[in-house]
Amino acid sequence: MAAIAIEPMAFGCRRDPAAKKEGLGHSSCQPAAGAALLFGETMIGWRVFDVMRTIDWIESRKDLDPSRVGLMGISGGGTCTLYAAALDRRIKTAFMSCSLCSFRDSILSISHCIDNYVPAILNWAEMYDVAGLIAPRPFFSESGDRDDIFPLEASRDAFARVKKIYEVFGVQDQAGYEIFSGEHSFHGVGGLRFAAEKLGADAAQKS
Repeated sequence: MAAIAIEPMAFGCRRDPAAKKEGLGHSSCQPAAGAALLFGETMIGWRVFDVMRTIDWIESRKDLDPSRVGLMGISGGGTCTLYAAALDRRIKTAFMSCSLCSFRDSILSISHCIDNYVPAILNWAEMYDVAGLIAPRPFFSESGDRDDIFPLEASRDAFARVKKIYEVFGVQDQAGYEIFSGEHSFHGVGGLRFAAEKLGADAAQKS
């Protein structure tokens, strides 16, 4: 399997000069996300655009298989995974780490980075409703039992609601969930195995 790491806007090399002076532990999410709002757009929209253009690039490569694209991320990267997989069906498997929850119990109730917010979305859908748009394609989520910004009980409930949508499609085995002992961090034990199996199964069916 080939892996492509997208540098998220406002992190790493894509930070503004002020954040770069502060060191690697600082991002420029707040000013960049605020700038997006001034244009009537959102930071998460810009990051999803990056994902879609990356898949376009994958499709241009003879050494990569665009029919076997998986996407994963932790925290804000998991949020990007959520929206990108809901909007782009070329993503065959989605893995959210420490990010599936409800809006009401996470970014509405706990101070989060502004790049997680989509104006007015609660007028239409909760986070688990958006995740349900990924069905029937494979979906996996993991939660740390001591995650202080995506509370475990709300995350567990959110996955249960997503699982019901997969049951309606008759593909409940395409949705997986793991709770690990830890704080807000990437675990990946069950999720990476799940993603590899699902992407490998797609390849086996074509051969």
